Amino acid sequence: MKTLLQARGASFQAAFLIVFCIAMMVVDHRFHHLEIVRSNISLALTPLRYLVSLPATGGNWIGDWFTSHTELLNENEALKDERRILSARLQKLEILAEENARLRNLLGASRTIADDVIVAELLSVDQNPYRQLIEIDKGSSDGIEIGHAVIDDFGVMGQVIHVNPQSATIILISDPEHAIPVQFIRSGTRSVAFGRGSTRQLELRYLPATADIMVDDELVTSGLGGRFPPDYPVARVTAISEDRVRGFVSVLAEPKARLDSSREVLVIKPSE
Repeated sequence: MKTLLQARGASFQAAFLIVFCIAMMVVDHRFHHLEIVRSNISLALTPLRYLVSLPATGGNWIGDWFTSHTELLNENEALKDERRILSARLQKLEILAEENARLRNLLGASRTIADDVIVAELLSVDQNPYRQLIEIDKGSSDGIEIGHAVIDDFGVMGQVIHVNPQSATIILISDPEHAIPVQFIRSGTRSVAFGRGSTRQLELRYLPATADIMVDDELVTSGLGGRFPPDYPVARVTAISEDRVRGFVSVLAEPKARLDSSREVLVIKPSE
């Protein structure tokens, strides 16, 4: 009997709720009395909706941030490589402008920059008074060959002496066993600069005492020997000493390239 009474009570409550809901919907539909209630409830639930959507929104924001950051890093690296290439070509343009003003005024002829370059980074450094070598992260698979000249943003660094598929070894112009044909921009005098085992100094030996040489004269590659393309900056004269007995002059010069600090280099592929 008690169970029967409980069931009837529950049915009555359900019926009452149904009638009440229907009445409320009719009243709201005709008189819009519940619009304010709905607005207040919606306003109260707004923070909860933001809280529920936060994980998805935050995930999208983080994904967009990482994508933008990666794109910026890639764009930054591409711009750095482009700057190095343009800087190297500008070096040659400046030297050619001075040389053309001094020597070459032949029917308006001008030399063009046609050398291709490969951007590479240093892998290791072996520098001591007896050997001056560096290793780069580009090799034969990138088109690098033995004998290719290597420069940085400021001047000539050396040349390739050994090549692997993925790396190459460079001998610096400061190596005691290295020599590079050079030319004085101001006077046009040609000579050879020898390494002395120091990244701060090169030596030009046995120049004639009558040679027109001054401190701060700029040296560039002469192009003789075929290893180094002409007109790339090499060094600046810092000291001149004369051997009066033998009638020769020796010159000390400071390399233009940052032999002990450059982390990126340009390997020159001579044009055909």
